[in-house]
Amino acid sequence: MSEIEESLKRITSHSGVMGVAVLDDAGKLARYSLPQELAEKYGEQVWLLQNIARTAVRDVDPQNDLTYFRIDTKRFEILVAPFWGEVKYGIGGAVKDKGYTLFVLQRKPGQS
Repeated sequence: MSEIEESLKRITSHSGVMGVAVLDDAGKLARYSLPQELAEKYGEQVWLLQNIARTAVRDVDPQNDLTYFRIDTKRFEILVAPFWGEVKYGIGGAVKDKGYTLFVLQRKPGQS
């Protein structure tokens, strides 16, 4: 089992966690443990919100960046951790790693 799979399995084993999903750098589902329809529905909205939030953070301070945010609703919490990728310099010039976004959907205590 890969390190990523082990991490996803560890996250989903926590009490209240309904599932986890990873979006690629274009906002498409790369991996998920939620039902596909739910992962797609939440994934699309998380992708939009993270881009809006990142723009707001960078508009206030261009040297800053969004690293994590939490959405708290009546029934669920959505934990979002974007990774924007890094620019690496080598002999062939600059290459940017592909980014991804991890989000976790969990029930709030007392919710079913």
